[in-house]
Amino acid sequence: MRTLAYAALIASVPTVAIAGTACPTPEPIATGAITQPPPLLTDAPRVTAAEIAASPALTRITSRGAVLYRLKEEHGLRGVFARTGDQFRVFYLTPDDQAEIGGVMWDASGHNVTRAQVAEIPGAIPTAHWAPASLPSSSANDDLPHSDAVVDPVARLAAAHFGVDGRQNAPRVYMIIDPLCPFSTRAFGALQPYVESGKLQLALVPVAINDHENGGASTPAAMQMLSAPSQEMARAWRRISDVGHAVPGQEPDAASSAELTLNLAAAHAVKMRGTPTLIWKDKTGTSRQETGMPDDIAQFLASLPS
Repeated sequence: MRTLAYAALIASVPTVAIAGTACPTPEPIATGAITQPPPLLTDAPRVTAAEIAASPALTRITSRGAVLYRLKEEHGLRGVFARTGDQFRVFYLTPDDQAEIGGVMWDASGHNVTRAQVAEIPGAIPTAHWAPASLPSSSANDDLPHSDAVVDPVARLAAAHFGVDGRQNAPRVYMIIDPLCPFSTRAFGALQPYVESGKLQLALVPVAINDHENGGASTPAAMQMLSAPSQEMARAWRRISDVGHAVPGQEPDAASSAELTLNLAAAHAVKMRGTPTLIWKDKTGTSRQETGMPDDIAQFLASLPS
């Protein structure tokens, strides 16, 4: 997650991604910077000193100066909005007040509960958006589906910019990745045995959604991947992963910025929630989509065409 002013305080708290296997898009944020922060959140209910003293979890959160505000209890968990300067993080407390969970709460319908909770706090919803506001000017874009159209995710990604890793006749699985998302990197490594054995071919679709967390390093890394030939993109990603950023001295192609914008538009069109996102056609010809690594690899592989 983002580095906060009280980062040392929450170092022991696990970061939360979608299903624990993906880097979430910036929209469902539970940490971040308050934009144009008000002098004091006087209208928000403060957590009292007595409540903090009675709760080991709240005591830990405030030990480095965070100010706490109450959020509405959801699904049996009390929420708190922890603010240090213009930085914030949302925590949920366990019923015994011994532990805190930092992250995003989603309900069964896919509603972002956390975002709704903090929406009333002035400046808490970030202004950064991962989806591009517009596409590069090109007559080719006239054929792209509009945002309100029904989109076949496989067909949409087939028109994106990607690199292939695996045998040519293997079933293709599109994998939308941020090159600096650790979950993307782990998924890529976990799928390598199946790529090498010919059970699937990965079509890597680079995007950049983690710039808000890594100081803008994802964009040059994604552009560097897009500058590599299709068959070399996986190797370029491995080199980037080795150093943790774009490889110095390798300038991206002039077209890579537009290609990245188009890939972000494709990710937005298929309603990507985080990286990695896997998209493929199953044996019946139905498009399938999953955020993060599949829970059941065997079932995932069995769904691929022979």
